Amino acid sequence: MYKINLITHPLVEHYLSILRNKDTNYSCFKQSVDNISYVLASILYTKLDLNSVRIKTPLKIARGYIIGDDVVLLPILRAGLGMMEGFSKLYPKAMVSHIGIYRNEKTLQPVRYYFKFPRIKNQNYLKIFVLDPMIATGGSVIYTIEELLKRNCKNIYIVSLLCAPEGLKAIDNKFHKLLNKELFIYTCSVDEKLNRFGYILPGLGDAGDRLFGTI
Repeated sequence: MYKINLITHPLVEHYLSILRNKDTNYSCFKQSVDNISYVLASILYTKLDLNSVRIKTPLKIARGYIIGDDVVLLPILRAGLGMMEGFSKLYPKAMVSHIGIYRNEKTLQPVRYYFKFPRIKNQNYLKIFVLDPMIATGGSVIYTIEELLKRNCKNIYIVSLLCAPEGLKAIDNKFHKLLNKELFIYTCSVDEKLNRFGYILPGLGDAGDRLFGTI
């Protein structure tokens, strides 16, 4: 059994079914990704630590709480951009990083073309949410994790809509000792398998193409 956190929520199931439907048009697909991401953000943000503060209300001093962590949203381009709005809308103070990776369609291996990450003073108060709608072979996610580990990052949360067992196995083989300690995987569904072209079955097609209307 893979070390993952399976998200169950009525709204997640509802929007995931819309995303799977081949007849869902471009605008509805995009809105559904935004909606489901907002729900996922509300769940994942429960992992953030709080700092206690004193607040002056109109009547007296009260104790309140504010987010104490530095939060970085890291969408894997381009499909990950579709999930970013839901996360940034819920917590606008989150910093945004980008990593551009495409999959070589012949070798199915990841190829990086862009990476920008903010300078963080204290890694102990950093939480990173890597956004990628679909984990197929796992290559892009593995590459991203390796880049973050080079920067001594901890508290890395991989957030996806659905995964293939092959991708989860590849991640587990590479980072088994880190899973559920410094590295966490959250997904809405573990699908059946990959087809010979590297697409997830039953899946939802190509998330990037459906998000940006480039089918």
